[in-house]
Amino acid sequence: MKRKNTGNETGRPSLGPFPHPSLDLRKALSEVTLALIAVGAVLVSIAMFNKVPRIAPERLDRPRPGGGVATAQRTVTALRPRLADARLTEQGRAVFTAIGGSALIVAFFLGLSGL
Repeated sequence: MKRKNTGNETGRPSLGPFPHPSLDLRKALSEVTLALIAVGAVLVSIAMFNKVPRIAPERLDRPRPGGGVATAQRTVTALRPRLADARLTEQGRAVFTAIGGSALIVAFFLGLSGL
């Protein structure tokens, strides 16, 4: 009697065109690891330097002395990132450091586990 084709040699049904579920889990955990590294690094750097990025227009034109309204020229202002004060208290800096450091530690152990 001919055995029914189940898709693989273990007797379990095939998932079809989808890869093994553990491959999806590994990919998802590697993405989570990268996200945790990014978030942790941002939080710790904000706590260390007490600065946050802000996008502000760059000042390209300066008023000229003696220039009137008729001679004023309009120039296009380009947007560029600048650092602004975060105005964190000591407790705020401690919270940012603790959460960011914890995220980095979790990312380290996830990467170390090989998942």
